[in-house]
Amino acid sequence: MRRVWIGVALAVFVLAFFPAWTGSISWWLPGIFLAIAVVLMIEPLVLTWELRRLGEELQITDEGILRKLPRGAGEYVRWSELREVSIVVTPGGNFSEEYFYVLVGSGTSGVLVGQRLAARHDLVSHLAKLPGYNHANITDALGSSVNQRFVVWRAAPLEGEVTVLPPERIGGSPPFPAKGVVPPSDTQPRRLH
Repeated sequence: MRRVWIGVALAVFVLAFFPAWTGSISWWLPGIFLAIAVVLMIEPLVLTWELRRLGEELQITDEGILRKLPRGAGEYVRWSELREVSIVVTPGGNFSEEYFYVLVGSGTSGVLVGQRLAARHDLVSHLAKLPGYNHANITDALGSSVNQRFVVWRAAPLEGEVTVLPPERIGGSPPFPAKGVVPPSDTQPRRLH
């Protein structure tokens, strides 16, 4: 729609330019429409500059968390869809942040929040409201001196969600033999003649 208005303003400018040149009308009419066209052309550049100047922004509401990126894109996760919160520690890396909060939602929703943005918006106090959240996990994560990911909170499994347990934990043997182990002969495939 902006292009249409730019086109209309430039058309009126062009049509009014010759009469203003000859002195039959005032220069105000072409001048106003040229100014309107220039403002409409410059406005997206000013908005983009403003977004870049502001940088990324984090909005924490009762519904969820939204991280707005400088170029207009964003990441979002609802509290009701939040499945896991972890901290990725990157000490001494080439990143400007030493750790990041990774909030993973169901499906493709999720938010990655750097330490400065998290501190500016007090993300930890909002995460502390999650049922079963433990602050000791954050202390362990932030005390790490190696690149590592720490899960600090995980939601209870939803109905129908599969939880995979290792065979040792459930007291059974693995369903498939270990590599290099030959299964008993009664399970060997037989040839049909």
